[in-house]
Amino acid sequence: MVEFLYFDDPDFERHWTVLLNNCHFCSPFYSTIAQNYFSQRLKDEGKIITEESYIMFWENEPVIAFRGATVETDGKVDLLAYEMPSISIENKKTLTTKTAKTFLEKFDKVMEKVNGFIWYRDFLINNELSKLSRHLLNNGARSTPLFSKTIDLINDKSTRKSSIRKSFKSLINWGNRELQPKIFDIKNITWELIDEFRQLHIRESGRETRSEKSWRRQLEMVQAGEAFIVSGHLNGELVSSGFFMNSKTNCYYGMSASRRDLFDKPLFHASMWTAILHAKELGCKWFEVGEQLYPNHPYQNPPTKKELGISVFKSGFGGEIRMFLDLRLDCSGGKSNAR
Repeated sequence: MVEFLYFDDPDFERHWTVLLNNCHFCSPFYSTIAQNYFSQRLKDEGKIITEESYIMFWENEPVIAFRGATVETDGKVDLLAYEMPSISIENKKTLTTKTAKTFLEKFDKVMEKVNGFIWYRDFLINNELSKLSRHLLNNGARSTPLFSKTIDLINDKSTRKSSIRKSFKSLINWGNRELQPKIFDIKNITWELIDEFRQLHIRESGRETRSEKSWRRQLEMVQAGEAFIVSGHLNGELVSSGFFMNSKTNCYYGMSASRRDLFDKPLFHASMWTAILHAKELGCKWFEVGEQLYPNHPYQNPPTKKELGISVFKSGFGGEIRMFLDLRLDCSGGKSNAR
């Protein structure tokens, strides 16, 4: 017997969390509290958001789930997970072709609401396309590979300094000695610490890129044990700070701010290394340093010199390249013609 559980059901969070934590590659972007963070900027902009997430049960067992929301702007309706792509989770041991068909029929009902685009990400678990990826491709979606620098924290060699770029070793040593990076997590985080990070980010960005409410969402993530901050001080002043999101299996480098007038010094190397070691202590299996960019990828919108420089910095901490697949389906012309 097929049953559906929707986002507004009080049991949704519990079942979603189990499915997410049982994933082979559990991104920290898709917990409910992380999604609250990613939704805040859209809410600040006055966009109309409708949750479309659902879990499908077969014989009282969750077998497949979708996470996403419609975002409406001036009559244009897109389907994504707020600022992130939508995803699906499959229990491949119990998912059958018949039950997958029922799941996709439910997704088609959601797709009928979209007159903009659908953005979906496939983490290519076990090097396989998900059922939803195949469905979107059959409906005309375009796919783009995404490269992520990922450190295997289970491998002890990955968290030895021998695994990082040779030039980084002395820079990390300098940062550990001069900045003494400190971790702020569920045990010691305060709004004052977050706000100090916020003020640094505003000053160095030259503008406020996110509202105070958005930063308070980050505080909630840290208080829930789903994120932590690493900060470095020089002569008693905050000069660098980074925000890291974590799930049961993954840790992701989210954002940072550093004093531009001190860019002649390695302000963030030691903080990043501290975060990698802390993620390992938390029991995470992977640390995602971030997207790896290349001069002609994506060819439609090549990265800038600055973006390439940031990518080179991230690659210096070791790890391997994982490939994800981003799919975009243009629904502006009406219902797609599935083959």
